[in-house]
Parts: sequence; structure tokens; C-alpha cells
Amino acid sequence: MAILKQWSNLNMAFKNINTAINQELGRIAGVQHHAWGIRNPSGEKSIFDKPLEFEPWLLKGMNRAYEKYGTEFETVCPGLMRIKLKNGKIFLRTLEDFKREYEEYKANYYL
Repeated sequence: MAILKQWSNLNMAFKNINTAINQELGRIAGVQHHAWGIRNPSGEKSIFDKPLEFEPWLLKGMNRAYEKYGTEFETVCPGLMRIKLKNGKIFLRTLEDFKREYEEYKANYYL
């Protein structure tokens, strides 16, 4: 009975019941996320307790780019990699570029 009164009160505040329902569902989701301690944009907790080390991070990123976007990676020489995108664009990346991205990943991991 108390739930019905709560819903009728919500309906009075809005002309459309869908607006009232969406607001209530958003409130519930916010309370749950706060209780679960979710802080990342995807809405899920990370499966890792700490950031990955450099090599596993790099290999997972390359594997994901290959599977999702069809990106091809080729080692030109030690410390230099040729990356070919699906649309045919080719560019070079150095090991320092990847390490710089890795440092950004580590710095933003717990945000």
C-alpha cells in the first residue's frame, strides 16, 4: 500500500507517468551504485585489484584492437612498431609512446 501511495505521489508531480518512472529508476540505480562503490564509467567494478603491468597491458590492448577494429601491428625494429588501421592508414609508434600511455593508464586507474 505504501508503494502505491509513493507511485501516486510521483505521478502527481509529472504529467507523464514514464517521466516519473524513469526518475525513480534513476534514483534507485544511483543508490545502488553508491552502495556498491562503483566509480568507473562502464558501471562495473574492475576485475583487477591493481593496474596491470606494462607488458600484459600492452598485449591486451593490441589484442583488443585487432579483434575489435582489425588493426594490424608489425614490429619494424626494436622499440618501433608499424600500426595499420582497417581503413589503410599506417603510422609508427615508439616504445616511449606506449609507455607514456601506460603511465596515464596507471595514473587514472583508481579514479
